[in-house]
Amino acid sequence: MKPKYLEIKDYLSNKIKKGILKAGDKIPSERELMELFNVSRMTVRQAIDRLVNEGLLVKMVGKGTFVTKEKLNTRLNILKSFTEEIIASGHKTSAKLLSKREIKADPELAKKLKIPEYSSVLKVDRLRLVDGLEMSVNTSYFPMIRAFMLEELDFSATSIYHQIEKELGLMIEKAVETISATAADRRISGLLRVKVGTPLLKITRLTIISNNIPIEYMEGLFRPDRYLVSQELYR
Repeated sequence: MKPKYLEIKDYLSNKIKKGILKAGDKIPSERELMELFNVSRMTVRQAIDRLVNEGLLVKMVGKGTFVTKEKLNTRLNILKSFTEEIIASGHKTSAKLLSKREIKADPELAKKLKIPEYSSVLKVDRLRLVDGLEMSVNTSYFPMIRAFMLEELDFSATSIYHQIEKELGLMIEKAVETISATAADRRISGLLRVKVGTPLLKITRLTIISNNIPIEYMEGLFRPDRYLVSQELYR
């Protein structure tokens, strides 16, 4: 006899496969599934956790559990802003400015941006959303010595690359990017609506303008259930 949690798992996965539950739809509540299958909350959660691990469902703290949307795919060999990537994939993007303040660059940051230690740097924290759902928390550092007008940019707008090129007249030529893993702390978990300790993608990017001059150093924490990185390799 099939265990109850597998019955619930199959019930939900079949609804997803048949299109009854579509990407972005909220699944029945734990209480509804408990009553439907006459089981305990633990059994329901066991079924849901299996589907989350398989990538079919995603839990959103304070909202419920939803059918996973298609992951947004970025290719490493093409330099695009986050906004350009999202628009190209057919989705809508938005940004929420969390904070903006001038700080002094410590030795490590100064080395990355190729500026004197303790020079003025504009630190900008933003929450990036796709189709209204939280995607990433991005922290950017801009050297004030390179462009004093940086502080006048609209950081609640979506594309900073566009503003750097159009408003400041600086031409972005390349970027150096690294990808690693990290875990959500209490602050980030609240912003991205995930549990504390949830694995995240950590993407750092050093954006460079003409004459090999850095204009931005960015650290982004991305939900891996919504963001995918791919690269073509040749031999």
